[in-house]
Amino acid sequence: MPKGARIHSSVRDAVALLLRLPAALEPRRPEFIQEVAGAHALIKAFAAMHGWSAHMQVFFNGGVEVFDTQGDLWERIKALCGLPTEAPLPTRGLAGALERGILLAITPEEYARVAPDYGTVPGAYRRLLAHEIAHRLHIAILRGDEDAMGPAWFYEGLAVVASGDLSEPPSSGLTWDALMAPGPGAYRRHAALLRLLMGHVPLQELVDRARTADFEDWSRTLLE
Repeated sequence: MPKGARIHSSVRDAVALLLRLPAALEPRRPEFIQEVAGAHALIKAFAAMHGWSAHMQVFFNGGVEVFDTQGDLWERIKALCGLPTEAPLPTRGLAGALERGILLAITPEEYARVAPDYGTVPGAYRRLLAHEIAHRLHIAILRGDEDAMGPAWFYEGLAVVASGDLSEPPSSGLTWDALMAPGPGAYRRHAALLRLLMGHVPLQELVDRARTADFEDWSRTLLE
């Protein structure tokens, strides 16, 4: 765990009370408590590093739920968000969410199955949970204004960076178009793009500017 990402017993105790598991997963309760508390600690340390500690909280006070399958997770998200029952899966790699104050995730084994490029890396499950918590920190920094989060590549890249996922430094010589290319590995490219931008401008300024209409054009000029 990165320096400063210490798990506090109060958070671990809170997670223990909030965690809801299928009966078959109950023997693994201590494992899931540790992973969720560790994910919270990762984002708390990230917030402290960037001067956002005042915005940090336990964003999943509504509960923590773990699902055996991606299909079960998607059914729960649809029910929570009032989506049509026939709504299709938004992405093949769906593995977690934080909706209505409830942290939702599939098991580590299911994560490895649906997103092998990400879910099979050591520590991936904790970072998956941290990724979802990071989105809520981002929204809290913006005082609840989700429309100010900026383009998807930015807020997804921010959540990747915040969780410590895909943390290798970006390669030199990468172009804007290459980093923005869709398809497999997009989160990796979005994180690399954000890290390149952070080499020119503090992250706090990037978060503030992301709401502006010219954010992408402005960002692109930083890499020229």
